[in-house]
Amino acid sequence: MRPLFWIVGVPLLLIGAFFAVANRELVAIDLWPATGKVTMPLFAALVGALYLGFLLGAIVAWWAGRHGRGRARETRRRLGDLQRENQQLHERADRLAAEAARAAQAAARAPAPALPQA
Repeated sequence: MRPLFWIVGVPLLLIGAFFAVANRELVAIDLWPATGKVTMPLFAALVGALYLGFLLGAIVAWWAGRHGRGRARETRRRLGDLQRENQQLHERADRLAAEAARAAQAAARAPAPALPQA
């Protein structure tokens, strides 16, 4: 991950810094339908618009994923139920195997029935 940061992140950071230095002219932005204008450097207006677009895109992506997150929650809940049921069945199988072993030992210790004399 660190080499990717150095290969991609640092050049993008430098490009952004050069962009900000090259675009320091002031621009007036009309906030229609609200009244008034805001004066700011061009790079601030462009970076602000990019940030706002990123934020709105993230919100839309989060909203679009709500069904998948709900299914994942339900699947996790079902997995927990199935794991508990599996554990209970294993415990029951162990108890039944132990009972069968005890019954087999008891049957082996019991005397054999006598055969009738003819």
